[in-house]
Amino acid sequence: MSIKKLYISLIFSKLVVTKLLITINSMHNLYAIFVRFLDICKQLADNLVNESGNIPRCGVVPRFSDLEIIALSLTSEAIGIDSESFLFSKLQEYRTEIPNLVSRRQYNDRR
Repeated sequence: MSIKKLYISLIFSKLVVTKLLITINSMHNLYAIFVRFLDICKQLADNLVNESGNIPRCGVVPRFSDLEIIALSLTSEAIGIDSESFLFSKLQEYRTEIPNLVSRRQYNDRR
């Protein structure tokens, strides 16, 4: 097994452990889980994204990065939030921690 495969399996084992922690301990701090997934996404993306966490492309640079969109999507799935309206209502509680929060329309377009 190559080093890259071992590294990827380690990342996925972290995801499984995070999911188990959420399920067992009933952890509902959306922001803490979001930050964990964002760190994992940054480790996986390595050189695929620029310094702001976006995939290089022409046009306006978004304030909420591509990696943050992916981490937010993973967070909502891990917690079990199926409704986008519920997700965005919960995110309003974390407006100070996530100041550049994307709108629902932009979230759907970029997800």
